[in-house]
Amino acid sequence: MSSFIRLIQFAAIAAGVIWFCCPAQTVFARNQVITHVQVIQASTQSRSIDPALRRIVPELEKVFRYTGYTLLQDKTLSLAFQQPGRIDLPDRRTLVLTPTNSQGGRIQYDIRILNRNEAVFQTRVLLKNNRSMTIGGPRFGHGVLLFHITGSLP
Repeated sequence: MSSFIRLIQFAAIAAGVIWFCCPAQTVFARNQVITHVQVIQASTQSRSIDPALRRIVPELEKVFRYTGYTLLQDKTLSLAFQQPGRIDLPDRRTLVLTPTNSQGGRIQYDIRILNRNEAVFQTRVLLKNNRSMTIGGPRFGHGVLLFHITGSLP
């Protein structure tokens, strides 16, 4: 009989621990921002379009006047608010994205470009949840770098 009581006590404790931990995991998941970044080289020297970018090229062509687009990097970061995410760029540059806040279905990001650890560009954007935007960046090769950023809250 005492082993049966111990089994019941253990099951009750285990259920309590599981119940207590599950809401914390849900809150933790809500505080994560899934940030997808495509680093693109845009150029007027080429008419080549990377197949991985075909879906977003019509959007790019509405805003930018480039004829060629090459995907250099495709990264997904899971970041907590106030946690910077870093992406290494060509020429010893670094893109730093930090989700800072969420308000009204929008995610606020602080975005910086560092050149050898010194900030050369800084902006703050509000991005609708599950939407994307493209930001023009520094010159690279015969064109420029573009950053196509998508932000999602679970």
